[in-house]
Order: sequence, then structure tokens, then C-alpha cells
Amino acid sequence: MGEQKWLDLHETIVSYLHKLKALHEVLPYQMTMAEVVAYKSAKNHKNFLEKRGEKIEENDETASYKLNFTDVKKSSRLGLRSDRAKTVLSLLPKKFHVSYVSEYDAYLGMLLTSLLTFKPEIIDSKDKNISLSDLVALGSIEAAREKIIAKEVETVLRSSHADQFVWMENNFALTLTTGLKSWPAFIELTERRNLFVHCDGVVSEQYLSKCGKHSVTISDDLTVGTKLKADQDYLNQSYETLYEIGLKLSQVLWRKIDPKNIKKADKSLSDITYELLIEENYLLAINLLDFACCTLKKWSSEGDRLVYVINRSLAYKFSDNDKKCQSILAAEDWSACGDNYNLCVAVLQGKDARARELMLRIGDSGPVTEVDYAEWPCFKEFRTKEIFVSTYTEIFGEPPSTIEQIDKEKSSTKLDDDLEKTKQSDTDKTKREDELEDKLEDELEDELEDELEDELEDELEDLSIGENDLDEFFRFRKSEKSK
Repeated sequence: MGEQKWLDLHETIVSYLHKLKALHEVLPYQMTMAEVVAYKSAKNHKNFLEKRGEKIEENDETASYKLNFTDVKKSSRLGLRSDRAKTVLSLLPKKFHVSYVSEYDAYLGMLLTSLLTFKPEIIDSKDKNISLSDLVALGSIEAAREKIIAKEVETVLRSSHADQFVWMENNFALTLTTGLKSWPAFIELTERRNLFVHCDGVVSEQYLSKCGKHSVTISDDLTVGTKLKADQDYLNQSYETLYEIGLKLSQVLWRKIDPKNIKKADKSLSDITYELLIEENYLLAINLLDFACCTLKKWSSEGDRLVYVINRSLAYKFSDNDKKCQSILAAEDWSACGDNYNLCVAVLQGKDARARELMLRIGDSGPVTEVDYAEWPCFKEFRTKEIFVSTYTEIFGEPPSTIEQIDKEKSSTKLDDDLEKTKQSDTDKTKREDELEDKLEDELEDELEDELEDELEDELEDLSIGENDLDEFFRFRKSEKSK
């Protein structure tokens, strides 16, 4: 294998962010389905007791029933299922949090492997050696180098997350955590991950010590023995922190190790932040575009820097901070820039007449295409105005329209498709109920104990979830939240 001429980390970064986002997007659907199952399981148990038993005692929290001994086993089974369904509601968020950190760990391993492979002299030292017999067994210098790098990366990954950054700062000769506002949140979430994995979330002296060392804000009532959880707000913060840390880390190291090829790093960062704007995740976009404009000191070209500036300004604008948007734009001299840049600036400044003039000058074969007008986030509000529609029509000979393609095999698979289609024929309704029952059956088959498998058919009939059950559940949840 010949020596690499340039470093390209884009696919590694995108793969990490893709997996992290995939986990984060599916969590609400998993939690909602778990809540539905918990609600229906509890309801089934209660209905069975009321139908087959005699209520002998009741208070605000519990009720007691007298049962015929022939019904005890069935009641016990329904009760256990209800308890398991409730348990999952506390387990799922913790498991997702652990998965978030696991994806980061795997990503860091791949990132370091790529960096050390590109520049192996980083770990050259007297303690990095290999015996002659091992070298002969490996068959080549390249294989030996790969083994040494793999061993070094494994050693780094076995250390704490804080120590990993110390190793990177020492070996890459740069500072990584100075001024990084999300550093305390990163340390806390990785330490909480350790608690979830090793002691069911129970706070330890080590957790408090590590958090204190890295300036993590801890509430006064958090002491050794307290059991931590992970609610939706916490998971949102963890997701955004790991997204930010992972991306910023790769950008800083990429530019340090391959300073002659910043163009690729700029394009990667620009593409990723652009997608955040398309998705309207403006707060995360602001965080990363502040980094691109204010923390980074070198860019591949002035044009690339100005793209960051425009995207940063529109992220603030659509985050209800137009004052910041205008101050960012006013700080630049746009007079020597091309029409495509000035068009974006005019739109963000609300100068519609100027924007029309620039659109006409750019025409139908200039640097802004039909697709750009349809996609670019800076045109989000401008696209809705009559002046845009009429000017676009004048340029391209027809009003703006879009064509969207979907993968037939992947469409209509989310739970919200089942929830939103409430006005369907009886045939469609039955079909959706069957689909939901099939999904639930697959989950229950794995969950049931061996001695209960012969009763699977009866249990599925008991727990059959249809559209009416979903409607009832959401009415119940809404009433509980309003209390």
C-alpha cells in the first residue's frame, strides 16, 4: 500500500453522524410504542380482574381483587407482562444513551486509525516496537505498522474519555478543550453512560469526582446513591453534544494533520452544516457555524469562508434573531462578491427589489439554478412571495415546482403513518390493525418465557392493538398531561 497523498475523513464523519441521528430519530417512536404497550397491558390486566374477580379493597393508588384459583395463573401472567412493559419505559432511554456514546467510541477509533495511518510518525517512540519473529509472521512492514496503530488506538479507547483528549492534545500538539463550552456536558454524559452500564445509574464517588474536576454543574441534592435517569430533554442534549464534539474534533485534527488540503475539510463541514439548515436544526447549525467562522482561522478560499458567513447569518435569522443576522452581514464587504453571494445577502436583508434585479441578471444559466432556488435555505421565506414567483417564472418560463421521489419499500413504515390515517375505509383499518398486531407479535415472541409459548395465541388476542386503542391511549396521555 502506497503512502496516502491526502487525508479524507468525510465518509467517517458522515457515517458517525448518520448512525447517531438514526438512533435519535427512532427513539420517540420506540418510546411511544412502549407506552402504548404498557397502557394496553395494564388495561388488559385490570379488565381481567374486574371481569373474573371480586373487588374487595380500593384506595387512590391500588385495588385488591379476590380470584378463583383457576384464574390466578392468567392474572399473574397479565400482571407480569404489565410490569415488564412499565420497566421498558425506564430502560429504553438509558439504553439509547449508552448507544449514543458507543457510536461515538467506535467513531473515535476509526478517526484515530485514519489519522495515524496517514501520519504514523505521530506515535514514533522507543516503546513502539515489534519483535523480528512477529514481523516475519506478519509478512510486511505495512502489516506491522497496522498492528502497532491498532494496538495504540485500542489503548487510547480503553482510557477515560477525558484522558483520550489528553492523549490527542499531547500527540497532535494542539489544544482541544480550551474554550469548548460543551466540554462539561460531554464529560457528564460519558460518565453517566458508565453508571448506566456498570451500576444501573446509581451515582458513585468516581462520578462526582470526575464531574467536579471538569466543572460540571451538579445539583446540591445529587449524592452518592442517587439513581440517575435519562429523560427526553437530557437525551436531546446528549445527542447534540456528541454531534458537536465529534464534528469539531474531526475538523480540528483534519486541518492539523493535513494543512495543505483544507479544501476537503471545508467542503465536508459546509455540506454537513448545510444539511442542518435544510432540516431546520438552527441551534445546532449556529453552534457549528460559529465554530466555522470564529474558531477556525484558516479556510481554503475566501469564497468558502463567505458561504459559512451567509449560512451562519440565516441560521440566526430563522432562530428569531434577525438583529444578529444583520450584524453578521453588515460586518462583511460584499461589493467584490459574485451575484450569487449578493442575491443571498439581499434576500436575508429583506431587499426584495434588489433580489429581483440580481435574479434577472443571473438568468437561467448563471451560478444559481432552478434546484438552488428550490433548495437553498436562505430562500425559505422569499420563495413564498409573489415577487419571487413572478421573477422565477419570467426567467425559466414556468412557475416553480418540485419533483420528489420516494423508495416504495421504505415509505409509510413509521408509526405516525398509522396514527395520522384516521379517516380510512374499514378494509384499510383492518389491514393496519393486522400490521400492528404482526409487529407486536414479533416482539412478544422474543420476550415470552419458554413455558408460556404454548399460550402465545391467547396472549396476542388479549393484547391486540388497533387504531381505537391508539386513539384511546393518546386521549389518556393528553388528559394525564393536563392534570
